[in-house]
Amino acid sequence: MPPVNFEPQSKVLRALALSANKQAAWNGLLPDAALTRLQRFDGSATFDIDQDRRSDKEYSGKKSWFATNGQITSNSTKVSGLRSELTPWLACWLFGFCMGKEVTTGQAAPFTHVYNFDQSTRQATPTSIYLEDTDDLKYKVQDMVVSDYTLTIPSNGSITADYNLIGTGRYTIAELDPLPAIPNEDYFLGSDADFLWGNMGAPLSILGRHTQTTLKVDHQMIQHRATGIGLNAGFIRKGDPTFSLSSTVAASATDDVFTRYVNNTKTALRITVPIGAAASLQIDVPSANIKTNKMGWDGDMTIWNIEIDETTCYQAAGVQPLTLTVVSTDPAFLQLPVGS
Repeated sequence: MPPVNFEPQSKVLRALALSANKQAAWNGLLPDAALTRLQRFDGSATFDIDQDRRSDKEYSGKKSWFATNGQITSNSTKVSGLRSELTPWLACWLFGFCMGKEVTTGQAAPFTHVYNFDQSTRQATPTSIYLEDTDDLKYKVQDMVVSDYTLTIPSNGSITADYNLIGTGRYTIAELDPLPAIPNEDYFLGSDADFLWGNMGAPLSILGRHTQTTLKVDHQMIQHRATGIGLNAGFIRKGDPTFSLSSTVAASATDDVFTRYVNNTKTALRITVPIGAAASLQIDVPSANIKTNKMGWDGDMTIWNIEIDETTCYQAAGVQPLTLTVVSTDPAFLQLPVGS
């Protein structure tokens, strides 16, 4: 009998390296020196190379129920089910490579990064990533964009980010050696989050009543395909962005939720999450109507589950309906690598 032992592979030993830089062009793999961030993530995420195929199975004329030929008709790449605890660096990376527009200010750390949806182009902003799945499977994947992300703000513990990436189908079998150093990181905590809301221009803190929030952002990325360009997509183009914010707020003796909902009162909303003096996260919605408001209970305590989305959040005085701001020690993202 041949040996039945083998070397099992551990998902905890997988590696993911990211870059703050964008590619200069589609199908333009970033250099090793740009892949500087070793990212902690839930090892259950999957990297898939999807292949569409054709065959003659359903055609007549072959005197058989079965296919007699087939071929690949398209390739695509995606990384699904990524989950990480949210840090300032990861927040900048997610917001930048999904929303596409970053304005960074500051001559030295800390820097302030402001993120909005880039409406100047339908092209997404590509970057490259590096993955090690097993001792043998090591590859770089170019033309990757963040298609969507979800931030979950709990009452205690780290804010988590769930995110998905898609690409054009291009990848390169290669090892990144050495890997970047494991970074020392500080995390955004739900216990530090302050929820403010109220009339436009004057949101007020309701500290102690906010118990959780989920923010979902999806740019509905599309792999662009055309005749004559081969099996891979030419680039990734952006669809119309969607977003929603769902929060749980405890009812108080003086109502400030139900009346605001039924009267369709324009509302400003802000969530701030500091990490000391040199890092913070801020979520801003300057003008919104509450889309849904449902009463619930946390044990004996009455709560409101409120939701807003892109259909009930409005651009106000030229300000987009959703702005994300990160203060961190990191310089600008979405830049070309040095020497490009």
